[in-house]
Amino acid sequence: MENERYKILVIEDDHLDQMAFKRLIESENLPYDYKIADSVSQAQSMLGSERFDVVISDYSLGDGTAFDILDLVKSTPFILVTGTGDEEIAVKAYKAGAYDYLIKDLERNYLKAVPITVENAIRHKRTEEKLQLLSRAVMSTDDSVYITDMEGKIVFVNKAFCETYGYTEEEILGRNSSAFCKESHLRTDARNICRDVCSWEVGFSHKRKDGGEFPVSLSISCVKDEKGNEIALVGVARDISERVLVEDKVRAINLKLKRGNRLMS
Repeated sequence: MENERYKILVIEDDHLDQMAFKRLIESENLPYDYKIADSVSQAQSMLGSERFDVVISDYSLGDGTAFDILDLVKSTPFILVTGTGDEEIAVKAYKAGAYDYLIKDLERNYLKAVPITVENAIRHKRTEEKLQLLSRAVMSTDDSVYITDMEGKIVFVNKAFCETYGYTEEEILGRNSSAFCKESHLRTDARNICRDVCSWEVGFSHKRKDGGEFPVSLSISCVKDEKGNEIALVGVARDISERVLVEDKVRAINLKLKRGNRLMS
Protein backbone atom coordinates (compact mmCIF):
# COMPACT_ATOMS: atom_id res chain seq x y z
CA MET A 1 0.00 0.00 0.00
CA GLU A 2 3.01 2.22 -0.47
CA ASN A 3 2.44 5.59 -2.21
CA GLU A 4 -1.31 5.12 -1.88
CA ARG A 5 -3.51 7.92 -0.61
CA TYR A 6 -6.37 7.31 1.80
CA LYS A 7 -9.59 9.23 2.13
CA ILE A 8 -10.25 9.89 5.81
CA LEU A 9 -13.26 11.40 7.56
CA VAL A 10 -12.49 12.87 10.99
CA ILE A 11 -15.48 13.64 13.21
CA GLU A 12 -14.37 15.96 16.00
CA ASP A 13 -16.09 18.96 17.60
CA ASP A 14 -13.05 20.15 19.59
CA HIS A 15 -11.21 22.76 17.51
CA LEU A 16 -7.91 22.16 19.33
CA ASP A 17 -8.10 18.45 18.48
CA GLN A 18 -8.95 19.36 14.88
CA MET A 19 -5.85 21.57 14.67
CA ALA A 20 -3.71 18.87 16.29
CA PHE A 21 -4.88 16.35 13.68
CA LYS A 22 -4.05 18.76 10.85
CA ARG A 23 -0.57 19.34 12.31
CA LEU A 24 -0.05 15.57 12.47
CA ILE A 25 -0.85 15.21 8.76
CA GLU A 26 1.53 18.02 7.83
CA SER A 27 4.41 17.08 10.15
CA GLU A 28 4.32 13.39 9.25
CA ASN A 29 3.50 14.03 5.59
CA LEU A 30 0.75 11.43 5.80
CA PRO A 31 -0.93 10.41 2.52
CA TYR A 32 -4.42 11.42 3.69
CA ASP A 33 -7.08 13.28 1.78
CA TYR A 34 -9.15 14.18 4.78
CA LYS A 35 -12.32 16.01 5.69
CA ILE A 36 -13.41 17.13 9.14
CA ALA A 37 -16.98 17.12 10.44
CA ASP A 38 -17.77 18.82 13.76
CA SER A 39 -21.16 17.21 14.40
CA VAL A 40 -23.18 14.05 13.88
CA SER A 41 -25.47 15.74 11.36
CA GLN A 42 -22.58 17.04 9.27
CA ALA A 43 -20.89 13.64 9.34
CA GLN A 44 -24.13 11.94 8.29
CA SER A 45 -24.43 14.34 5.35
CA MET A 46 -20.85 13.65 4.22
CA LEU A 47 -21.26 9.89 4.57
CA GLY A 48 -24.43 10.06 2.50
CA SER A 49 -22.66 11.65 -0.47
CA GLU A 50 -19.06 10.40 -0.26
CA ARG A 51 -17.12 7.21 0.42
CA PHE A 52 -14.18 7.10 2.80
CA ASP A 53 -11.46 4.53 3.46
CA VAL A 54 -11.54 5.13 7.22
CA VAL A 55 -13.72 7.08 9.66
CA ILE A 56 -12.17 8.43 12.88
CA SER A 57 -14.73 9.76 15.36
CA ASP A 58 -14.70 11.27 18.81
CA TYR A 59 -17.26 9.63 21.07
CA SER A 60 -19.00 12.67 22.51
CA LEU A 61 -20.26 15.15 19.92
CA GLY A 62 -22.47 18.21 20.27
CA ASP A 63 -25.60 16.66 18.74
CA GLY A 64 -25.05 13.00 19.59
CA THR A 65 -22.40 10.32 19.95
CA ALA A 66 -20.27 8.13 17.73
CA PHE A 67 -22.92 5.41 17.97
CA ASP A 68 -25.22 7.60 15.86
CA ILE A 69 -22.66 7.27 13.08
CA LEU A 70 -21.47 3.71 13.56
CA ASP A 71 -24.55 2.18 11.91
CA LEU A 72 -23.88 4.20 8.74
CA VAL A 73 -20.34 2.89 8.24
CA LYS A 74 -20.73 -0.88 8.52
CA SER A 75 -18.53 -1.41 5.46
CA THR A 76 -15.96 1.25 6.39
CA PRO A 77 -13.31 0.78 9.12
CA PHE A 78 -14.37 2.89 12.12
CA ILE A 79 -11.90 4.11 14.76
CA LEU A 80 -13.38 5.51 17.96
CA VAL A 81 -11.59 8.19 19.98
CA THR A 82 -12.71 8.57 23.57
CA GLY A 83 -11.51 10.09 26.80
CA THR A 84 -9.70 8.44 29.69
CA GLY A 85 -12.16 6.57 31.88
CA ASP A 86 -14.46 5.71 28.97
CA GLU A 87 -12.86 2.36 28.19
CA GLU A 88 -16.19 0.60 28.67
CA ILE A 89 -17.69 2.74 25.91
CA ALA A 90 -14.74 1.89 23.68
CA VAL A 91 -15.24 -1.84 24.26
CA LYS A 92 -18.97 -1.47 23.57
CA ALA A 93 -18.18 0.29 20.27
CA TYR A 94 -15.69 -2.42 19.41
CA LYS A 95 -18.36 -5.07 19.91
CA ALA A 96 -20.77 -2.98 17.81
CA GLY A 97 -18.46 -3.07 14.81
CA ALA A 98 -15.73 -0.48 15.37
CA TYR A 99 -12.32 -1.65 14.16
CA ASP A 100 -10.33 -0.10 16.99
CA TYR A 101 -10.32 2.68 19.55
CA LEU A 102 -7.87 5.30 20.83
CA ILE A 103 -7.85 6.86 24.30
CA LYS A 104 -7.36 10.64 24.41
CA ASP A 105 -4.76 12.18 26.70
CA LEU A 106 -4.09 15.79 27.64
CA GLU A 107 -0.86 15.94 25.60
CA ARG A 108 -2.66 14.41 22.58
CA ASN A 109 -0.04 11.68 22.28
CA TYR A 110 -2.83 9.37 21.10
CA LEU A 111 -2.47 11.01 17.70
CA LYS A 112 0.89 9.30 17.28
CA ALA A 113 -0.98 6.00 17.03
CA VAL A 114 -3.28 7.24 14.25
CA PRO A 115 -1.03 6.32 11.24
CA ILE A 116 -0.44 2.71 12.26
CA THR A 117 -4.07 2.26 13.36
CA VAL A 118 -5.32 3.58 10.00
CA GLU A 119 -2.86 1.38 8.10
CA ASN A 120 -3.89 -1.71 10.04
CA ALA A 121 -7.60 -0.92 9.63
CA ILE A 122 -7.30 -0.64 5.85
CA ARG A 123 -5.17 -3.80 5.62
CA HIS A 124 -7.69 -5.67 7.76
CA LYS A 125 -10.58 -4.47 5.60
CA ARG A 126 -8.89 -5.58 2.38
CA THR A 127 -8.05 -8.96 3.86
CA GLU A 128 -11.70 -9.38 4.83
CA GLU A 129 -12.80 -8.49 1.29
CA LYS A 130 -10.41 -11.04 -0.21
CA LEU A 131 -11.65 -13.72 2.18
CA GLN A 132 -15.26 -12.90 1.34
CA LEU A 133 -14.49 -13.12 -2.38
CA LEU A 134 -12.73 -16.44 -1.89
CA SER A 135 -15.60 -17.73 0.23
CA ARG A 136 -18.19 -16.74 -2.39
CA ALA A 137 -16.12 -18.38 -5.13
CA VAL A 138 -15.79 -21.62 -3.17
CA MET A 139 -19.46 -21.63 -2.15
CA SER A 140 -20.67 -21.05 -5.72
CA THR A 141 -18.53 -23.66 -7.51
CA ASP A 142 -20.26 -26.81 -8.75
CA ASP A 143 -17.49 -29.05 -7.38
CA SER A 144 -17.75 -30.40 -3.84
CA VAL A 145 -15.15 -28.66 -1.68
CA TYR A 146 -14.28 -29.76 1.83
CA ILE A 147 -11.50 -28.88 4.29
CA THR A 148 -10.21 -31.12 7.07
CA ASP A 149 -7.65 -30.66 9.81
CA MET A 150 -4.59 -32.89 9.83
CA GLU A 151 -6.51 -35.56 11.75
CA GLY A 152 -9.09 -35.76 8.99
CA LYS A 153 -11.88 -33.92 10.87
CA ILE A 154 -14.07 -31.89 8.52
CA VAL A 155 -14.06 -28.17 9.32
CA PHE A 156 -15.65 -26.75 6.15
CA VAL A 157 -17.92 -27.85 3.30
CA ASN A 158 -19.45 -25.79 0.51
CA LYS A 159 -23.02 -25.79 -0.74
CA ALA A 160 -22.31 -28.21 -3.59
CA PHE A 161 -20.89 -30.74 -1.13
CA CYS A 162 -24.10 -30.73 0.93
CA GLU A 163 -26.25 -31.11 -2.17
CA THR A 164 -24.13 -33.92 -3.64
CA TYR A 165 -23.59 -35.97 -0.50
CA GLY A 166 -27.00 -35.37 1.08
CA TYR A 167 -25.73 -33.97 4.38
CA THR A 168 -26.57 -30.68 6.03
CA GLU A 169 -23.58 -28.58 7.04
CA GLU A 170 -24.28 -29.27 10.71
CA GLU A 171 -24.38 -33.04 10.12
CA ILE A 172 -20.99 -33.26 8.43
CA LEU A 173 -18.87 -30.68 10.29
CA GLY A 174 -16.71 -32.30 12.94
CA ARG A 175 -16.96 -35.77 11.42
CA ASN A 176 -14.02 -37.63 9.94
CA SER A 177 -13.70 -37.58 6.17
CA SER A 178 -14.00 -41.37 6.20
CA ALA A 179 -17.76 -40.73 6.55
CA PHE A 180 -17.99 -40.34 2.79
CA CYS A 181 -14.84 -42.10 1.55
CA LYS A 182 -15.19 -45.70 0.42
CA GLU A 183 -11.49 -46.25 -0.27
CA SER A 184 -9.69 -47.64 2.77
CA HIS A 185 -6.44 -45.78 2.04
CA LEU A 186 -8.29 -42.46 2.43
CA ARG A 187 -8.97 -43.30 6.07
CA THR A 188 -5.29 -43.27 7.01
CA ASP A 189 -3.18 -40.41 8.34
CA ALA A 190 -4.00 -37.09 6.67
CA ARG A 191 -0.36 -36.41 5.81
CA ASN A 192 -0.23 -39.65 3.83
CA ILE A 193 -3.44 -38.68 2.01
CA CYS A 194 -1.85 -35.44 0.92
CA ARG A 195 1.11 -37.27 -0.55
CA ASP A 196 -1.04 -39.96 -2.20
CA VAL A 197 -3.45 -37.59 -3.97
CA CYS A 198 -2.19 -34.16 -4.94
CA SER A 199 -3.70 -33.59 -8.39
CA TRP A 200 -6.89 -34.63 -10.18
CA GLU A 201 -7.15 -38.40 -10.09
CA VAL A 202 -9.96 -40.85 -10.89
CA GLY A 203 -10.78 -44.30 -9.62
CA PHE A 204 -12.34 -43.27 -6.32
CA SER A 205 -15.83 -43.94 -5.00
CA HIS A 206 -17.59 -41.81 -2.42
CA LYS A 207 -20.72 -42.48 -0.37
CA ARG A 208 -23.78 -40.33 0.07
CA LYS A 209 -25.60 -40.09 3.38
CA ASP A 210 -28.15 -42.66 2.16
CA GLY A 211 -25.37 -45.17 1.43
CA GLY A 212 -25.42 -44.73 -2.33
CA GLU A 213 -22.00 -44.83 -4.00
CA PHE A 214 -20.81 -42.76 -6.94
CA PRO A 215 -17.50 -42.30 -8.78
CA VAL A 216 -15.51 -39.11 -8.27
CA SER A 217 -12.50 -37.37 -9.68
CA LEU A 218 -10.54 -36.23 -6.63
CA SER A 219 -7.95 -33.57 -5.88
CA ILE A 220 -6.40 -33.10 -2.42
CA SER A 221 -3.83 -30.49 -1.46
CA CYS A 222 -2.19 -29.35 1.76
CA VAL A 223 -2.54 -25.95 3.37
CA LYS A 224 0.61 -24.72 5.10
CA ASP A 225 1.14 -21.89 7.57
CA GLU A 226 3.76 -19.16 7.24
CA LYS A 227 6.38 -21.51 8.73
CA GLY A 228 5.67 -24.26 6.21
CA ASN A 229 3.84 -26.53 8.63
CA GLU A 230 0.95 -28.56 7.21
CA ILE A 231 -2.23 -27.42 8.98
CA ALA A 232 -5.15 -28.56 6.81
CA LEU A 233 -6.23 -30.46 3.71
CA VAL A 234 -8.43 -29.10 0.94
CA GLY A 235 -10.32 -31.73 -1.02
CA VAL A 236 -12.22 -31.10 -4.25
CA ALA A 237 -14.45 -33.94 -5.46
CA ARG A 238 -16.23 -33.99 -8.82
CA ASP A 239 -19.09 -36.38 -9.45
CA ILE A 240 -18.21 -38.18 -12.69
CA SER A 241 -21.19 -40.55 -12.82
CA GLU A 242 -22.34 -39.23 -16.21
CA ARG A 243 -18.82 -39.37 -17.58
CA VAL A 244 -18.49 -43.03 -16.48
CA LEU A 245 -21.84 -43.89 -18.07
CA VAL A 246 -20.76 -42.30 -21.36
CA GLU A 247 -17.43 -44.14 -21.25
CA ASP A 248 -19.25 -47.44 -20.57
CA LYS A 249 -21.55 -46.83 -23.56
CA VAL A 250 -18.57 -46.03 -25.78
CA ARG A 251 -16.80 -49.21 -24.66
CA ALA A 252 -19.96 -51.24 -25.30
CA ILE A 253 -20.31 -49.78 -28.81
CA ASN A 254 -16.64 -50.43 -29.57
CA LEU A 255 -16.99 -54.00 -28.33
CA LYS A 256 -20.00 -54.57 -30.63
CA LEU A 257 -18.09 -53.12 -33.57
CA LYS A 258 -15.12 -55.38 -32.92
CA ARG A 259 -17.39 -58.41 -32.73
CA GLY A 260 -19.11 -57.36 -35.92
CA ASN A 261 -15.77 -56.99 -37.69
CA ARG A 262 -14.69 -60.43 -36.54
CA LEU A 263 -17.92 -61.99 -37.84
CA MET A 264 -17.45 -60.24 -41.19
CA SER A 265 -13.89 -61.50 -41.39
